[in-house]
Amino acid sequence: MRIAVTNDDGVHAPGIEHLATRLRDAGHDVVVCAPDGNLSGAGASTGADLRKIKGLHVTPTVVAGMPAHMVSSTPAVCALLAVRGAFGPPVDLVMSGINPGTNMGPSVLHSGTVGAVVTAANFGVPGIAVSMDAEEDAPAEIFDSAAHWALFVLENLDAAEPVAVSINVPGLPAGEVKGVRATGLDPTPGFRATAVRTVEELEGGGRLMSFVYEPVDRELDPDGDVAAVRAGYVSLSWLRSIRADDGPRGLWEPQQMPSFA
Repeated sequence: MRIAVTNDDGVHAPGIEHLATRLRDAGHDVVVCAPDGNLSGAGASTGADLRKIKGLHVTPTVVAGMPAHMVSSTPAVCALLAVRGAFGPPVDLVMSGINPGTNMGPSVLHSGTVGAVVTAANFGVPGIAVSMDAEEDAPAEIFDSAAHWALFVLENLDAAEPVAVSINVPGLPAGEVKGVRATGLDPTPGFRATAVRTVEELEGGGRLMSFVYEPVDRELDPDGDVAAVRAGYVSLSWLRSIRADDGPRGLWEPQQMPSFA
């Protein structure tokens, strides 16, 4: 299978090397195409109106001994370039990751890791986003575990339809992970921004500000992704590409129309 591998941490981040290596060693035709820097939180953003910009800088580089492409744009654009054949024949599937840190609950909306595969699905190509419950300084064994389970999901996925899948792998060696559970998205990823604070007063009246995050103390959804990962399972969540909700159609008739006087 011809597979594009991207991420939101930058083309030289450790996760993409582990994932690309595992896919190559399994016999897949791997195309590495990723941003030139860290774009975590980019979601499915294109960064600009692609119809109006002069072009995108694509620079050749090497990842895990393989030719790779470093792009001056977002994960979603990297996925779209591969889907539209910028680096040879169009790809059959997009894999994004391995992201240090989970992308669970509503945080999938903001994740560049997930945004890449949702973009691919919108253009008719299936994708798998791979995140892990460990940070960037995790030992190679933990990255290898995430890559192992990503390949397992790929080999058992019916990718005949343009599906977008998000998996989150516990920060455990591969043999200690209990298996894969298909889950929904928990209402929160276990934390929430509850306030903002001023970090520093700046010259000219400006302020350096940041969000205050606090853990959410509540009972977990037993069928959600957070509960699965905490119990030692890989969570697998099927995501829909952007589409209109199945609400009522026809003329919208609010109770009170605006006055134009």
